[in-house]
Amino acid sequence: MVPSRTRTLATLLLLGGCTVGPDYRPPIVAVPVAYDGAHDAAGQATDIGQWWAAFGDPVLNELVARARAGNLDVRQAAARVAEARAQERVVRARGGPSVNAAAQAGYTRLSENSLPAGLANLGGGQGGAGSPIGLPGEDFATFQAGFDASWELDLFGGQRRANEAAGARTEAAEWSVRDAEVMLAAEVARTYQQYRALQRRIALVDQTLASQREQLDFTRVRAKHGLVTTLDERRQQREIEKASAAREDLLAEADVRVHALGTLLGLAPAALAQELATPPTAASTALAIPAGLPSELLQRRPDIRAAERKLAAATADIGVATADLYPKLSLTGALQLASRSLATLLEADSIFANGAGRLSLPLIGGGKRETVALRKAEADEALLAYQAVVLGALRDVEDALTRLDADRRKVDAQRASVAAAQDAVETAQVRQRHGLVPMADVLLARQAWLADRDALAQAQAAEAQDEVAVYKALGGGWDERRINPEE
Repeated sequence: MVPSRTRTLATLLLLGGCTVGPDYRPPIVAVPVAYDGAHDAAGQATDIGQWWAAFGDPVLNELVARARAGNLDVRQAAARVAEARAQERVVRARGGPSVNAAAQAGYTRLSENSLPAGLANLGGGQGGAGSPIGLPGEDFATFQAGFDASWELDLFGGQRRANEAAGARTEAAEWSVRDAEVMLAAEVARTYQQYRALQRRIALVDQTLASQREQLDFTRVRAKHGLVTTLDERRQQREIEKASAAREDLLAEADVRVHALGTLLGLAPAALAQELATPPTAASTALAIPAGLPSELLQRRPDIRAAERKLAAATADIGVATADLYPKLSLTGALQLASRSLATLLEADSIFANGAGRLSLPLIGGGKRETVALRKAEADEALLAYQAVVLGALRDVEDALTRLDADRRKVDAQRASVAAAQDAVETAQVRQRHGLVPMADVLLARQAWLADRDALAQAQAAEAQDEVAVYKALGGGWDERRINPEE
C-alpha cells in the first residue's frame, strides 16, 4: 500500500498543471455603428500611417522623422520598454531552478589540550562534508568543491501568472511608445502648421501696413489742400500703430512655435529658427479624412491597446496572489567533493551528496487573502480605466470631426468673402480711373480685402489643426516596424 506521504506528494505533483486565478478574456465594449460626424467618410478602410505626408510638405515630413528619432519623451518611452523587457526576463527566470557552484580550501590545526570528542565542531567545515576529526595536536588541510541547487515547483500556476503579468506589462510599454509617437507626430504637425500660418499672417500684415501708409500719405496730401482735417490723419496713423503692434504679437507667437518645434525634436529651442525662416513656396493641401469605423479604434488607438494590456496584467496578478494561499513544494540538493588531500579530491570516495523536499502550507494568511482582494480591486479599476479610454477615444474622434466639418464650411465662406472683397477692389480701381470715386475708396477696399485674407488664413490654420486632431484621435502615426520584439 502506498504510504500516505507518498500519495500526498503525488497528488501535489499532479496538480502541477493547475493554474489558479481567473483566465483573462479581452473585455467587450459596445461602440456605435458609425461616427456621427463622419458623413460619407465612415466605413472607408484606409491606412493612416504616415498621414502627415498627405500635406505635401517635405519640410514637415523631415521634421516628423527627426522628431521621432530625437524626441526625449519617445526615447524615455523606449527606455521603459527596455526596462519592462528586462523585468519580464527576471520574472521568468524565477520559475527555474537555482544552481550554485562553490569551492574552498582550508587548513586546520587541532588543539593539543582538547579531547577528540570535541573535535567535530572545529575546523570550519561546511555543509556537513569534510568536518575535521582528528587527534589533539594534529593538523591537516581540507578541500571542497561542488554544487547546490534549489527549485520551487509551480504547483498552482503562480509563476505562470507572474509570467503572464510581466509579458502583458511589456506589451503595454510597447504600445505606450506607439502612443507617444502618435502624439509626437500630431504635435509636430500642429505646431508646424501654426508657425506657417503665422508667417502668412505676418506677410499679410506687412501688405496691410504698406496699404495703410499709402492711405496716410494720401490723407496728408488732402489735409494740405483742406479737403480733410488733421483728425483724419491722426486716425489713419493710429490704424498703422495698431497694425504694427499686432505684427509684433505675431512675430512673438511665431518665435514661440519655433521654440516648441526645436524642443519636440530634442534640440535647443531656437535651433530651427534659421532653418524655417523662409516660408514654403506652396501652401499645404487639405487632407482627405478616412474616419473608418468606430470598432477599428479598438485595434488602431495605441492608448486603448496599452490600457487593455494593463488590464490583462492586473488580471494575472490575481492568480499570483491566489497561488500564495496554496501549498508550496521546494526541492533542494547538494553534490560535493570533499577530501583532506587535493590528490584524492576527484575520487569517488570523496563524494558527499544530499537532497530534500520541503512542503509548506500557509495556516495563518498574514495578509495574503487581503492581497487577493486588493488585486481584484486593482483589476476592476483597470477595467474601468480601459472603458474610460475607449469612451474618451470615441469622443475625441467625434469632436474632431465636428470641428473639422465646421472649419471647412467656414473656410468656404471666407474664400467667398475674399473673392467678393477682391472684386470690390477691382471695381473701385476701375471707378477711380474714371474719376467716379476718390483714391481713398480704393485704399479702403484694399484694406478690407487684406483683412478678409487674414481671416481666411486663420480659418485655414484652424482647419489644418483639426485635420491633425482627427488623425491623432484615430490613432494614426505610429509605425509597426519601429517597435520590435525582443532583440
